[in-house]
Amino acid sequence: MLRPTLLLRPALLLPPAAVRRPLTITTWLVLSVVYLTLSPLVLAAAALAAAIFRRPQPLLLARFAAAYFALELRVLAACGVLWLASGCGWRIDSPRFRALHHRLLRLFVHTLAQRLCTLLAIDIAAEAAPEVEAALRADSPLLFLSRHAGPGDTLLLLDLLLQRYRRLPSVVFKDTLAIDPCIDLIGHRLPHAILNTAEREQSEERIEAVAGALPDRGILVLFPEGGNLTLERRRRALRRLWRLGRRRDAWRAKRMTHVMAPRPGGALAALRGQPTANVIFSAHTGLGLAAFPRELWRHPPIGGTLTVHMWLDQADHRPRDPDRQVEWLYAWWSRLDRWLQAEGEAPPQAGGAQGRFSQ
Repeated sequence: MLRPTLLLRPALLLPPAAVRRPLTITTWLVLSVVYLTLSPLVLAAAALAAAIFRRPQPLLLARFAAAYFALELRVLAACGVLWLASGCGWRIDSPRFRALHHRLLRLFVHTLAQRLCTLLAIDIAAEAAPEVEAALRADSPLLFLSRHAGPGDTLLLLDLLLQRYRRLPSVVFKDTLAIDPCIDLIGHRLPHAILNTAEREQSEERIEAVAGALPDRGILVLFPEGGNLTLERRRRALRRLWRLGRRRDAWRAKRMTHVMAPRPGGALAALRGQPTANVIFSAHTGLGLAAFPRELWRHPPIGGTLTVHMWLDQADHRPRDPDRQVEWLYAWWSRLDRWLQAEGEAPPQAGGAQGRFSQ
């Protein structure tokens, strides 16, 4: 099995780990301790502000921040203990410590997701046909291709895969998230694909390698759109297709009003790494959690439902030619777009608002 430390080098735009981690870990430890020490005063001030302005946002934000910083301290301490117990990193890639880090990942994701759902009274409704359920509960590696509608939505999707289906996710995400030391440490100790997206070829090589190294219950989680849907990003994606001379793709993307055109490079790299794996396609009604702070502050999705629908595409039915695979990916993305429209999802608005809760 490929070692994560060899497979996933730190992204080029970030300082090396030896420089980055002392700064980020120290900063987050200080912030966490200071916030938790002052949390009684912060919560009281937030409660007063919520009462004065008759809006729950200040108190919800203060409560979530307290839960987040408490979890950061807990997970950072656990990472330190595991590093010491592994012989100061000597056995950190062994199966035993890999399993312990998977448990830590499950704790980190589930605790945050549970707190988010509790504070905002959010329900999760997963719609999966019997063949999708069977594939997710089987031991075979899977590829999971999903629309992107905000980091909060992503957190809830990961929790669904970890808790309900007991899957071992390898997530493809941008290196900027490694500013959080918990994500940085767990992300590099487990086979996640942390990418510097400015380096396209290296990013695709990493995705292919991670996909190829998936264990039996592994699942590669990839968001082919590459970012949250906004009106301006959708326009830029269309202009990019026209510049590249991909007119047919541009016309197809223009007809998709609820999603952005998928970037096929990452998806095709995953297929090269795991050519016999089945693919789960996923669409969900976006809550927009943490995607656009201004809109989240104005219209928090309190009492919302994250409806997730999943489809199974079997490897035997998938084309092998790369050009036909691009057609295949666009056809699936059109299907996701139609489902979102049928669910009443609002298309992106000017200024970044998107989703049924941003109207």
